[in-house]
Amino acid sequence: MRVLLANDASSHSHAAAEYLLAMPFRKPIDLDIVSAIAPPIWIDGSTGGMALDLTEFMEEERGVAQQRVDEAATSFRDGARGKSLHAVHTHVPVGPPSSELLNLASQTDCDLVVLGAVGHSALGRVLLGSVSDYVATHSDVSTLVVRPNQDSDQPPSLEKIVIALSGSREDQRMIDWLGNLHLRPSVEVHLIRILRIDTLYRQDIRQRAAASWGVFVKEAQQQILDMETQLQAMDLNTETHLVESGHVGEALIDYAEMHGCDLMMTGDSDSGLLTRVFMGSTSRYVLRHAMCSVLVVRDKEERAKAKQEIAAGFQTNPMMI
Repeated sequence: MRVLLANDASSHSHAAAEYLLAMPFRKPIDLDIVSAIAPPIWIDGSTGGMALDLTEFMEEERGVAQQRVDEAATSFRDGARGKSLHAVHTHVPVGPPSSELLNLASQTDCDLVVLGAVGHSALGRVLLGSVSDYVATHSDVSTLVVRPNQDSDQPPSLEKIVIALSGSREDQRMIDWLGNLHLRPSVEVHLIRILRIDTLYRQDIRQRAAASWGVFVKEAQQQILDMETQLQAMDLNTETHLVESGHVGEALIDYAEMHGCDLMMTGDSDSGLLTRVFMGSTSRYVLRHAMCSVLVVRDKEERAKAKQEIAAGFQTNPMMI
């Protein structure tokens, strides 16, 4: 597995690095550490370009960033002790951090992007920084957004994981992703499926729909039990919950907070047209409001294929989107 780790001067970035270092990967990973240098916005009006006195400033910024990622690389080499780290590479591109992270993820063909929830330029009260939001939303690969414990620079320990099931094929993808980790048997894995209910319909309409709803609930129960069987075969400690709620995202976040979960795994999209490319509303809500770390699991090959199909369809019929 190849992992891209975003690095800046923030405590959240440090927490992301510590979290990644503590993740028990079954096989050694290849790690790319990147710190993007945002270009100055000041323009020399006489030349129409960057002021000459900013060149030295940019070189200093690049030097500071390079030293930071080099130190991070050394920490990973020392901390891993050769058990879970195959190789480390460092990158200090110049450009908008969001774009540079996504470009590098594509260039390195990485499998996972890891970054802190809030960068050094964002306020601590912000639930999700703009760079983290953009990268996690637009990335073609799985993305882990790390939130440290409240009032602490240290990330939470990986003790309780909640997997947000949706009844789609993405559910199996999340179960399979856990196979990359060698989790201790004491780690709790909570399987939760939120069944969205509407209360706006008349009573007679709800009664006529009761039979089909019952079938739907039974199918959901069977699916969650099948997933639990797979996890138990991996010697993991599991809990299963089927919850009815009017808002799926809120119910997931409430559950994670109530049970003290430190990582929530979610798929990339809801069911519907083009959602193999565009993040679904539930995933966006969880990503932006959860107080624990969030792992958005994606299949980069499927995303690439979907984009090609959409591009081909748009050329044939520009009104399709």
